[in-house]
Amino acid sequence: MPNGNQRGSAAQRRARRQWLLDTFGDGTTAMCHLEVSDRCEMDLTLETLTVDRIVPRCDGGTYRRDNIQPACRPCNDAQGARLRWRDR
Repeated sequence: MPNGNQRGSAAQRRARRQWLLDTFGDGTTAMCHLEVSDRCEMDLTLETLTVDRIVPRCDGGTYRRDNIQPACRPCNDAQGARLRWRDR
């Protein structure tokens, strides 16, 4: 089930990523909060940062600010694969 409507518009997603940089970093860079991949990109920018839900969508998690954290793409993908495997 795609979650495009839950994520909001491109401007809303960009604003969410900037909020993560401001909250978890120095406004320009932030560190990955997952670190589950051996290819972890620790220094994230607006272009490389992905938004990770602390409580996953399959468990009712949303993109509210109290449920998101910065993550790099390799770590976010690795975590998502583990959740898909768990739900089988």
